[in-house]
Amino acid sequence: MGTKLMSIEVKGKEFHWSFNFYGDPKHLEHWRDDGLEINEIVNTIPEWIVDIGLMRPWMFFQDLFSFKFLKR
Repeated sequence: MGTKLMSIEVKGKEFHWSFNFYGDPKHLEHWRDDGLEINEIVNTIPEWIVDIGLMRPWMFFQDLFSFKFLKR
């Protein structure tokens, strides 16, 4: 399996940060078992899309063009 876009959350004393990276999903459970907070990113949505109320159509077309309907 190839790499997928993921996000890791880093919690400091005062703030939380999230960083995106490409990782191999076969390691995901090992990372989580080690205490890392990692999530797979399924859709990316620009803020301006949310602002104009087009989030659902954006996700639909993003899923459509990445052929997620074939992977189920």
